[in-house]
Amino acid sequence: MNTDMDVAYLGCPDILDLEDQVRDWFEFAEERFSRFRPQSELSYLNRSAGRICMVSGTMLEVLGLAESYRKRTDGMFNPFILKALKAAGYDATFDQVRQREDHWNTSEPDSTSMDETWELDAAMKSVRLRPQAEIDLGGIVKGWAVSRLARWMREVWAVPCGMVNAGGDLAVWGASHRDKEQSWLIGIQNPWNPGEDAGVLHLGEGAAATSSTLGRQWLTHGSVMHHLIDPRTMSPSRSDVVQCTVAGSDTVECEIWAKTMCIAGLEHGLSLFRAEAAGCEALVFLRDGRIHFIGANASPAVRWQLPTATLRH
Repeated sequence: MNTDMDVAYLGCPDILDLEDQVRDWFEFAEERFSRFRPQSELSYLNRSAGRICMVSGTMLEVLGLAESYRKRTDGMFNPFILKALKAAGYDATFDQVRQREDHWNTSEPDSTSMDETWELDAAMKSVRLRPQAEIDLGGIVKGWAVSRLARWMREVWAVPCGMVNAGGDLAVWGASHRDKEQSWLIGIQNPWNPGEDAGVLHLGEGAAATSSTLGRQWLTHGSVMHHLIDPRTMSPSRSDVVQCTVAGSDTVECEIWAKTMCIAGLEHGLSLFRAEAAGCEALVFLRDGRIHFIGANASPAVRWQLPTATLRH
């Protein structure tokens, strides 16, 4: 996943075993969903495009989630972007890509349609991609892995208080207990000055995710590229939103909507967010330096510490 994983917890009786389980879980997620591992289940599925492919229950679950969110986001979240990522120069792990001074990619521009689809058969646990189609699940798997691990720690290991954080996609629980109003304090990175926070999010229990067009950048043919592909153009997004943090109850939902706001832009993204992201709130950073808050009027006094110049929607 090319990111750091942080897990914090209190009250667990067997720390060493839990740490091993956490490492094993993220390794399992890589083995299933990494496009950079030729033997991963995702790589096998992409190589099987055009044929019916039997998949694991885990893969079927994530594909089902991806399809649901593609519909809810009006196609702004779209797994059928792998060819576009490669054409933009993201054809290796990000650590490898960013070490290049420039990437003169010879790949053909992607002509995939936003209406590209697949055939999912839940009863048969099978998937059929159209011939030549390739999917990337990096836009959903990180949040999914965090959400599942947090639930497992709470329900199986009975960890009363904890946090799982994968590169800014996180889940927290148990901060408020015994009638004490306490919160996890989550710094929101300033996109123009990564060394400082632009705000602080207070969460006793819930989830948050941040997506940005400024973090993972590289050069291809002398142009600055990033990993958030706009499915309308099959090129890196050029919207007016450069970063978005979403808070809610589920990490997957927060991750999807943070990406959707960056890709769709403020106007279209705001319309989708209001219609489909009930219970979520967002802090949106625009290219011109303005910051917009989307949520309840009383919320900043409770959950967010925001710059005084922040605009509300």
